[in-house]
Amino acid sequence: MEQSDFAVADLRLDGNNPRHAVPTPTTREAVAALLGRDPEKLLRLAQDIAQKGVNPTEFPIVVHEDGHPVVIEGNRRIAALKALADPSLVEDLRIRQMFAITARRHSYPQSVRCVVAESREVARHWITLRHTGENEGVGIQPWTTEQKTRFAEKRTPTEKALRFMQQVSEWYKSDEKLLQDIETVRSTRLTTLARLLSDPKVRNSLGIDFEDDGILAEYEPEVMHNSVRRLFSDLATHLSVSRVKSKDQRREYLGAIKDDLPQNSQRLTQPRFVPKQPTAGSTPVAPPTQTQTSIPPRSSASAPSRPQQDKRVFQNVVMRNISPRTAKVLNEAKKIVIADSPNVAAVMIRAVIDIAVTEAAEKQGWRRRQDKLRDRIGVALRHIDPESEDRKLDEARRMSQNDGALSVKNLHSFMHQWDVHPMIVDITTLSVVYTPMLLKLDAYLGDNPK
Repeated sequence: MEQSDFAVADLRLDGNNPRHAVPTPTTREAVAALLGRDPEKLLRLAQDIAQKGVNPTEFPIVVHEDGHPVVIEGNRRIAALKALADPSLVEDLRIRQMFAITARRHSYPQSVRCVVAESREVARHWITLRHTGENEGVGIQPWTTEQKTRFAEKRTPTEKALRFMQQVSEWYKSDEKLLQDIETVRSTRLTTLARLLSDPKVRNSLGIDFEDDGILAEYEPEVMHNSVRRLFSDLATHLSVSRVKSKDQRREYLGAIKDDLPQNSQRLTQPRFVPKQPTAGSTPVAPPTQTQTSIPPRSSASAPSRPQQDKRVFQNVVMRNISPRTAKVLNEAKKIVIADSPNVAAVMIRAVIDIAVTEAAEKQGWRRRQDKLRDRIGVALRHIDPESEDRKLDEARRMSQNDGALSVKNLHSFMHQWDVHPMIVDITTLSVVYTPMLLKLDAYLGDNPK
């Protein structure tokens, strides 16, 4: 098979695409069928192609039929490009508008390099390997969750779970049973551990938390040994994700293991910062000793350089286009030192976010889906960054619209649950994460006065 460049306008979508239950003889019908499966996914593909180009590692495959190049592999990519070139192909008005906006803002490809097959039968083998799994090693072998996390190097719940296992293995490297359980969890229950560690109450009960370059330990390792041993033993045997899926289930599990959890009386005066363990092949970090009872100073030569974080609530936020009352709430919140008043800081972070997005919604007339705070945040984010292009807003989008650690549910719990104890690192993270949203929201209000 050889390669050749084709104008997108000249390429025909496959009327017998296996994705569709019935033939789609026209471009409009083929695009409608692909959009019908999940319009948001095809839109996101179009946005990615418009910004980054067509994936250069996977060429579409075409065959010539009735004198025309027909795409038999890569129909979604070509359909996305055709919808960018002609948004009228999209029936849904909202999705059509998003395609049109994307097309106006980017110079998307007008031609695509394709592999030309002599016939469908010649291409069948390669298409089969592309879409039907591993095929005993001949096809594409997907990465495991751990492998994907290592490649992404993101601070995801899974990455934190891997980091926790690595640190625990170092702390208790003479505990052979624990090490065996850790390996079992690594291969079979990694996402379950990640779900548990995403819960602030679980982290608080265990006495650990996470920073970008390490772990905060609230107890000496020997004090945490029983709880860690119990946690990994349960995960390696009977504790599946279905048993810790909800907050109530996680609370029930903490109650079941309360006798193995560290006691508050043994909690350190200040949490100890334990630097991130090096990867395999490098020099291991020694486990912490009794003398390491506080976070090393940032100037210490032994401590890695750590990013400067907010010491006060929204300390870098200045909003000039909000009402005087909202401005006063923000300014009063900015006086709170997080480390000195973590409970008040946690409540005020939620209050500032809620008041700011509510005021913006009322001023701008954003009336749809305004009953819940997560909805109000979501509406604000969609208006200030409709194409989700601003990477500084990624964490605010993720935290506000998901149910993981530091989600909107946690913001609510700071105010409404008497048994939740906000941790300084969580409050600091929330302040940093929502700062870009508040700044961009203020700029939007200034550009769109009502």
